[in-house]
Amino acid sequence: MYLKGLDEELSTTDKHTIHGRLLLREKKMTERLLHELRETRIQKIVSAAENHIPIQITSLTESESGLFEKIEQSIASMNQQLVTFPKGTDESDELRVIRILEDIPEIVGVDLKIYGPFKKEDVTSLPAPNARALEKQGAAKTIEVKDFPKSG
Repeated sequence: MYLKGLDEELSTTDKHTIHGRLLLREKKMTERLLHELRETRIQKIVSAAENHIPIQITSLTESESGLFEKIEQSIASMNQQLVTFPKGTDESDELRVIRILEDIPEIVGVDLKIYGPFKKEDVTSLPAPNARALEKQGAAKTIEVKDFPKSG
């Protein structure tokens, strides 16, 4: 409302007069302050949602309230997806025996260990996700082995 009033007054004022230049400066300063206020409020809303700090929804505008709820839902959803598995049930603990079908340089496994380099026809064991990735690329083929021990 205040900015709208300034715009209306500016539309009927010569911008080259002292009064016109002061109105322009007041409008720019008001816009800057409103921008800073909006950014500060958004930062507080995000921080409250991240840190599970209760916030009075009644003190927020409708769009701020919606933002707060969406951030909380997103964080909750992310936390559910990041559930860790008990040791021994994580797929990255499972090793697969594979036959290498083409030369492959060193790779970093999902367990952060270095594997390779490999030459065509090498046989090795890799964490299941890495073995699967190489298979998808056509660079390896899984070899079925009975009672192959899991790492750990």
